[in-house]
Formats: sequence, structure tokens, C-alpha cells
Amino acid sequence: MARNRLLTMLDEHVVPIGMQCFTGDHTLIEVLGATGFDYVWLDSEHSALDPRALEDTMRTCEVAGLVPLVRIPDPADTTSARRALEAGAAGIVVPMVRSAADVREVIDALTFLPRGTRGLCPALRVPGYTVAGFDDYLRESDAGLLVIPMIETVEAVAEIDQICALEQVELLVFAAGELAFALGEGPGMHSSPAVREAQRAVHAAAKRHGVALIGGPILDPSAETCAAALENGISVLCVGLDVLAFRRLCETTVAAADAGVAASNGYTRPPAPPSGFPSSY
Repeated sequence: MARNRLLTMLDEHVVPIGMQCFTGDHTLIEVLGATGFDYVWLDSEHSALDPRALEDTMRTCEVAGLVPLVRIPDPADTTSARRALEAGAAGIVVPMVRSAADVREVIDALTFLPRGTRGLCPALRVPGYTVAGFDDYLRESDAGLLVIPMIETVEAVAEIDQICALEQVELLVFAAGELAFALGEGPGMHSSPAVREAQRAVHAAAKRHGVALIGGPILDPSAETCAAALENGISVLCVGLDVLAFRRLCETTVAAADAGVAASNGYTRPPAPPSGFPSSY
């Protein structure tokens, strides 16, 4: 097991780009790899993707040349975290973290005895179904363990220094949307002073501890929004979400077709449904 490629890219001052994938569709994953993405964020918190049945998805990621990250359903689901790691996940994204203790419990479940509580089994895909080489895998897996907390609760913001100080936390995500609701700001994640203050605190703690930040424009990736994210301290870009990107493409395509029909003689089109995207955010 080599050092996680995302971390190697950061060591070399190269910005990785990735996309959240809610469908788990292997064809879409191959397209991501074919078009220059570096990693894919496979979601099992808000989608039907099963983090316990990922082996074929991991094979597709490898063929596509993508680093696979897996978001587990919640911090307590350490079985899903372990099985995702055994299938080949390069990092585990942990949503709804409330404390450093939450993150430590995930780390403990993914670290082999005697340092952690992870059970031993050589009949796994990642070590190559080997008994002879399993000792090497034990050492390399523990040394390369990457746990990525999502900072989206008020409690996690309060404990951000303790979270960033954990050895296995080299990347984290500041999730402004969820935090805005937790702070009572509703959907005002971009206009809330409280959210901006929390973001400054998280970014400052990450910088103090040498932790890189994943983020970027999910809904509106452009040269300008990506540059703004980098200027704001993001070093691993997450630019899009597969189902929303497809909806955006569909809306743009229907609008182009409608405009073409409107410019012709004798043809009409029914009104398009309302856009699924706000005019500003």
C-alpha cells in the first residue's frame, strides 16, 4: 500500500479534484476517471449505496484510476467503515461528528490489535487474499489509515482543535449547509455570520495542525468558484455531485431545445418544469 495518492498530490502542491457520487454507477465512475478526476466520494449516508458491498465498485475505481473515498452512514456504523476499508476504500468520510471521541472510536475500529479493536482476517481483497503477506498489510493499513471527519455540528466546531490533533486526520470537510441548520440559520449557509465565524475557526484549526480541507463548489463549478475555494483555504476540490450535475445538464439541454423550437415556424413546446437550482446562493 503506497501513501494515499491524494496526500501525495498535496505534498507536491498539486490540487486533487473529485466528485460526490450518489448513484454508485460504474459507468459514471469510469467517465470521471476518463475526464481527469482524481478521486470519487462514494456516498452511503444519503443514498442507497451499500458500504458493505463495495468490492466491484472499488475494482471500477482502480481501472478508472480514481482514489475511492467512502462516506459511511454515521459515526457509530464502524462495521460499514471497516468493510469499506477492506473492500479497498482509501479513506473513510465520517458525517455528523460531534466530538474527537467520535472520531477516535472510528479510528479504533479501523486499527488492528493491539492498538485498536479491528479483527484479523487474511481472506480479504485489499491484502490480496494472502496469509503470507498479511503481516505487511497490518502494518501498512494502520500506518496509512485516513479518517476524514465532516464538521457539521455545533459540538464538532467546539472541539475542532482536538479533532484536528488526531494523527489519522489529515483531511477534513467543513459542511456549511448542515451546520447552518444546526445553528438555527436554516438554508442561509452563505449569508449567516455564525456560519462564517465557525468556518474561520475550523480553517484556522486545520491550518494550525496541518490538516487539509476538502471543499469547493458543488452546485456551480466554474473557474471563478474553484479559484475562490482555493483562495479560501480549500486544497482538495470537490466539484459537483453526480445526480445534481446530471440534472443541471438536463435543464440546460431542455432549455436549448426549447429555444430552438421557439425560433422555428409552426412548432411549440410545453413549459419546462421549474429549475431545481436557486437563482442565487
